Amino acid sequence: MPRILMVWEMGANMGHIDRLLLTARALRSRGHDVSFVLRDLSRAHARIAAEGFAMGQAPVWLPQLANPPRLHNYTSVLAAAGWLDAPGLAGLIGGWRRWYDLLQPDVLICDHAPTALLASRGSDMTVWTIGTSFEVPPRGEHFPPMAHWDPAAAGRSAADDALLLPVANQALALLGLAPLRRLIDLFDGCHQAIASIPELSHYGGYGADMPFCGPTYVGDSGAQPVWPGGKGAQVFAYLSPTHPEFARLMQALRELGVRALVHAKGLSPEAAQRLAGPQMRFEAQPVKLDAALAEADLVVSHGGLGTATAALLAGKPQLAVANHMEQLMTGRRLGTQGLGIAVPPGAPNPDWRRLMSQLLEDGRFTAAARAVAERHRGESAAGTAERLADRVEASLGEARH
Repeated sequence: MPRILMVWEMGANMGHIDRLLLTARALRSRGHDVSFVLRDLSRAHARIAAEGFAMGQAPVWLPQLANPPRLHNYTSVLAAAGWLDAPGLAGLIGGWRRWYDLLQPDVLICDHAPTALLASRGSDMTVWTIGTSFEVPPRGEHFPPMAHWDPAAAGRSAADDALLLPVANQALALLGLAPLRRLIDLFDGCHQAIASIPELSHYGGYGADMPFCGPTYVGDSGAQPVWPGGKGAQVFAYLSPTHPEFARLMQALRELGVRALVHAKGLSPEAAQRLAGPQMRFEAQPVKLDAALAEADLVVSHGGLGTATAALLAGKPQLAVANHMEQLMTGRRLGTQGLGIAVPPGAPNPDWRRLMSQLLEDGRFTAAARAVAERHRGESAAGTAERLADRVEASLGEARH
């Protein structure tokens, strides 16, 4: 029975756990022995351990860097994982390699786990990187800029890579491992798949051999959505109450004359009462996305890939209020295809009421979203998991060099 190890190192929240779990279920149903090494075990018990999978703690970078360099491509992810400190990085690599020695996996599946991937160099495992487009950047001489729409950004990629490459190679040398010729060679020899749809690719520039295997969001868990009464369009908002524009967004929803269902994780009951209107309902718990989106006319979120995918496959236009670059990349993809409007972090005094009115009243946004939904009719997270499992099974026994 092949042993499969699924690992998660970077990022937060439940998206990585859910994506791995979906594929793990499909692989276990085919007779494979699947275990996990995860960044955040506190978030994993109810999903991973409760289903009978073994799990352990991933080696993760804990120190906070003072005055880190400003990086513009995937190196910013690597820096956050400890790749600016050679001895520290060597410690993490050693921790991952100890897990590999203990568990002796035949297949390693990395979900946003660059150090785990680096630690697999020279092993006999079949290695996969599965994730969003943001986590599986396209190949080239250097990692491409995240702000790929900015002509000036491309010129910074070589310098960013050059800053981290010697640190990574010093860490590898401390462990007696072969160096990287280029930083992007981190992905050499491993299989790759993108768990998303092409319309929401963070980057362009992928070859025809890069598989986009479909959506992986979980849309059927949570509370049943209850919409407020009254008249007007229905707007579903999934926003953080810590966003600087949150109060102004709520004011715009009240003034717009719509019926709004808002999930704002961590919003106090007092704040919800203060911000509420006669046609606005705050839901403290996550709601079933598929059910909420089926009845919504507009979706307002930060542009996280799971919510953006669910809204797009429901055929709904979107207002993406980005918190950071990854969300902005998703939002811009929506905007350039006429599927919504993206607002970058720090935008000065956006006219939220006007933007939402535009999305509700200009039928071209809804028509474009419905066309994408029609192209992907019948796709599901379970189907994506089966396609990923098919690819993993087909690769069994292929060693990485």
